Amino acid sequence: MKIHHSILGAALILFAGCATSHAQEAPHKKLQAASVEILLNGRLVGSGCVASASGQVITANHVAVNDKAKLEIMSPTLGRHPAKILARDRGHDLLLLALPKRKEAYPHLAVAPAAPRVGERVWLHGAPVFRHHITLPGTIARANTTFEFYDGAFREIQHIAALAPMGTSGGPWVNTRGELIGVQSAAMSINQNHQGIAYAAPWAAVRALLKNPRTVESATMNAAVEEIWGQSPEFIGKLPKGTRGLVVRHVQSKGTAATAGLKEWDIITAINGKPIERTDNLMHRIRAKRPGQSIKLRVTDRIGKNPRTLTVKLVPIK
Repeated sequence: MKIHHSILGAALILFAGCATSHAQEAPHKKLQAASVEILLNGRLVGSGCVASASGQVITANHVAVNDKAKLEIMSPTLGRHPAKILARDRGHDLLLLALPKRKEAYPHLAVAPAAPRVGERVWLHGAPVFRHHITLPGTIARANTTFEFYDGAFREIQHIAALAPMGTSGGPWVNTRGELIGVQSAAMSINQNHQGIAYAAPWAAVRALLKNPRTVESATMNAAVEEIWGQSPEFIGKLPKGTRGLVVRHVQSKGTAATAGLKEWDIITAINGKPIERTDNLMHRIRAKRPGQSIKLRVTDRIGKNPRTLTVKLVPIK
């Protein structure tokens, strides 16, 4: 199982979480017909689903980061077929594949007409731990999307209270009508203990990639931050009273933030002249820009002193 350590010593484990049972019946027939398993050089590495009559398959980008690898899909409905890469959206951990052309329409899942609501029952279909075609329940746990740091960058995701073991990555999340509302990406854990929150690429990103199948580049500054109130009492106690900002907990070596002079444990107090104290607000302002553009950060040291201004050139997520 591939584990990503978070910047607080917690781990973000791909395809993990916990689950509860629900009274609604899962749309298993639709999922069985349209869901697929992803093979990379002959090895089962994740899940996915056919999302158009023409044979577009959507899955998680991290299951196949190598453009030159041999990709195939496999299912009882369709058999085993080669697949080629159409587009990537690394900022949402999405990968779009194409199946061979054929005269008849492919069985597929339709995208839901609207984003899911908090508390809504949803279902995930995939191949956990090399077991085929398993459907797992979940509940939309947050009204809005948010950002989580894993695989070296912040991704915009939807929080879902659910179990999603290894192998379900890239699998479809659907509502009770069998409509696609997200794609499984990662999950929350602390010291390899699952915390019951799955991360899914959100509905809007899935819909956008299917409507316009082109590679999407999202901006990053090659650094990760955490909110001040999540730090230790010792760290907070050393700050001047009323300090607001975001604590830098990871700076990629030789990345654009490091080149600009940002250091681990620095505190970002403003972006482009506007005060900042929540991660989502920072990320929305970064994502509003394109790779190649720059941001100005007002930064202090780890004890809230020695303020300075840094200009950071944004780069695409790799």
